[in-house]
Amino acid sequence: MVQSQPIPHMNNKTIPLLTLLMAATSLQAAEPAAHRPATESMAYACAGCHGTNGHGIAPTPSIAGKPETDFVEAMLDFKSGKRESSIMNRIARAYTEEDIAALAHFFKKR
Repeated sequence: MVQSQPIPHMNNKTIPLLTLLMAATSLQAAEPAAHRPATESMAYACAGCHGTNGHGIAPTPSIAGKPETDFVEAMLDFKSGKRESSIMNRIARAYTEEDIAALAHFFKKR
């Protein structure tokens, strides 16, 4: 059986430091919010009405390929009540502005 050799210059303080550095590096390398799995999960909720990847079938509007600014404006209008909808007002209120921006980016590319 092969025994592992200790790594030179490693001590009890080195391992926590390395762990901290690895965590910081992974945070810096994190994907933008629009590409995170959570955004895709949020988008699945839209599929029930707006179709897979936002390709809706009339009378429900398609949100795929919609410009990000239009998507954000519509969602913020639903969220504030400026634009009325029996369903979308409640749904939009559940999202943060960051969520809405991430969804706008997600559907723009569909």
